[in-house]
Amino acid sequence: MLFSDFIVPERVYIDTTSLSKTAVLLQASQLLAQSQSSLDTQELFSAFWKRESLGSTAIGHGVTIPHIRIDDIIKTYGCFLKLKNPVDFGAEDKQPIDLVLAFMVPSHETQQHLTILANIMDKFKHSDFRNECRNADDEKRLYELLTQ
Repeated sequence: MLFSDFIVPERVYIDTTSLSKTAVLLQASQLLAQSQSSLDTQELFSAFWKRESLGSTAIGHGVTIPHIRIDDIIKTYGCFLKLKNPVDFGAEDKQPIDLVLAFMVPSHETQQHLTILANIMDKFKHSDFRNECRNADDEKRLYELLTQ
């Protein structure tokens, strides 16, 4: 699955205000709630928070992949945030995160969930790609990088 299959330009955001893990997850929840009218920001936030309580979704090198499975959707939705102020996400490498790719999949799509996680990890393991994301000045450029 390509990133363009589940991330649209309107859900790519340069975040200048979030200063905590809570604020980042809330921002991601707000962006994803716009995907479908039946979605509630607070319910998404609670699901993301519950997932994080199982273990950090930070994968190292300043990247985190918050992900949840939701009953109320029929397709996968994602968002991408570039943080101006890196925040502690409990990463094993102790680095604060500044790149966030959050997504939600339908509850029954276990294989798709795992495939997306693998694709994201594969893309973000490359330092050149991470640096290009960090150096992008606007959301349009970030979206181009994610979907190229």
